[in-house]
Amino acid sequence: MAKSSNKKLSAKHAVPQHRDKQFISPRSVLPDAESSDKRISWRFRHVDHDGPWGFDKVDGPTLCWIMERLAQFESMTINELFNNGGYPGKDYDVEALPTPKSRERLIELGLSDMTKVWALRLEGEPRLYGFLYGNCFHVVWWDPLHQVWPSNKKRT
Repeated sequence: MAKSSNKKLSAKHAVPQHRDKQFISPRSVLPDAESSDKRISWRFRHVDHDGPWGFDKVDGPTLCWIMERLAQFESMTINELFNNGGYPGKDYDVEALPTPKSRERLIELGLSDMTKVWALRLEGEPRLYGFLYGNCFHVVWWDPLHQVWPSNKKRT
């Protein structure tokens, strides 16, 4: 008959008990993930593909450039993006949109009940328009010629 052993494992050899707690290895966390809730993030569900500022008109190199700019913005908080007097981000009242085409397009997209539309200036003229909810920017339009909300200033 075999003898049963009542020896306890030393702490060095003990099997970690993670049944009650979710165990996450420190190496499985993305760099800078701990501050993700404060920085801008993106959603693309409401992207307009067919209208005058639709993404169906964006060529490959331009789309890559847009993605690079969005990645650069991800290091910024919402306050850094939208509280600096219009650069790189600014909000507008939807009712005050100066182009009838933009208001009509929001109706067609089912987004006419939104009160603010937000713009991100990617360079001189190019803008991305969308809606901000928390730290998440819901991209709607690509406006390379600054036509949604034209500026009276030159080269903006």
